Amino acid sequence: MTSRTWQPTVTKMSSRSLSPFRLPHANSANSVDVTLKDKHVVIVHDGKTTQLNNLWLRDNCRCDVCYDQATNQKNFIISELDLEVTAQHIGTEDHVIYIDWSDGHKSVHSLDFVTLHHRSDNNPSTRTRMMKLWDVKTIKINMSDAVDYTEYLKNEEVLKVTLRNLLTHGITFIDNVPPTVEDTQKVAERISFIKETMWGKHWLITSDFKRPHKGYTSENLVVHTDTSYLNEPAGAIIFHSLECAREGGMTLLVDAFNVAAKLKVKYPEYYDILSRFPVRHDRILTDKMLHASTQGHILELCPLSGDLRMVRLGPSSFSTQHGKTQDLDLFYRALAMFIRELSSPANQLQIKLQPGLVCIVDNWRVLHGRTSFTGKRQMLGIYLPRDDIDSRYRTLLNIYV
Repeated sequence: MTSRTWQPTVTKMSSRSLSPFRLPHANSANSVDVTLKDKHVVIVHDGKTTQLNNLWLRDNCRCDVCYDQATNQKNFIISELDLEVTAQHIGTEDHVIYIDWSDGHKSVHSLDFVTLHHRSDNNPSTRTRMMKLWDVKTIKINMSDAVDYTEYLKNEEVLKVTLRNLLTHGITFIDNVPPTVEDTQKVAERISFIKETMWGKHWLITSDFKRPHKGYTSENLVVHTDTSYLNEPAGAIIFHSLECAREGGMTLLVDAFNVAAKLKVKYPEYYDILSRFPVRHDRILTDKMLHASTQGHILELCPLSGDLRMVRLGPSSFSTQHGKTQDLDLFYRALAMFIRELSSPANQLQIKLQPGLVCIVDNWRVLHGRTSFTGKRQMLGIYLPRDDIDSRYRTLLNIYV
């Protein structure tokens, strides 16, 4: 590999090399202190102290030499740098941090960038902080009204409201949608590309048992995560009832993150085993010669913050489980308790979805099911990929999840 020589960037950095350096502001609460300490840079701003690793700062330099502003990609890889590099001088001006490095490079960092992206502890993620956990009582009080379909399609602010509701509550509604596949697809594609699976770009649940699946009956369905048998389950589900059952057929929605949070407090050993015991899910379609299978934890945690990231629960897709005898015993007890709490009337919101009212559900957080019914019932469903939804949060809502 050709060795690349890194030239100092041309910046408006003054000749200051004070350490610690303090830039006075009219409001002392906004002052910034920066201090060099061995292999770290310590920043004190707004009463908060942030300790930044030298290599982290060098790796995340956003100057024009290190970072391509047009493509938003790095121009180097870490193996090309001197890993013993140290900060020689540091200064700040207008909330921009300037660093002279021992390898001759000059870095530029905005204080906002450092504050947003540097995390050295397990503080709650942005997603977790924005979530409003709910049970039946609280969601009936706090649930936002449905937005209008026409406004949703043409008004970006209405789309933002929809996305924010999905992020905070895990469910959101759009009304006055023509009860057709085409219009329901427009709802989905307003957010992202459709996630196509073994079921196609969309699916229509009826009670004629045309497919070998419990959903294609009139029986009740326990609340669950859809596509739990895929390595990455669908990020969200678009539900649209094209025809209501004569009796029954209520849609069940449960904030599984809220139930898990209570489980963690009351039965921490149950929460622990559900977050570390690997569970296999299988989905076999003999007629299509398909066999989807994966392993994952019922409670999947974020590797950085430790926050709950996803509930992967598909009881009808559970395969044979393997593990130590003592772990299996604790796992089954924890699983039974978790499902009982998910099934509690206090946690299950029941909605009679009518034609024209679309419900979007965060499939990683809000589990869904249905009550048994009589008569004909047709429920249209479309999946959205998680990555695309998260991208919308970042680009439209400016929320880094």
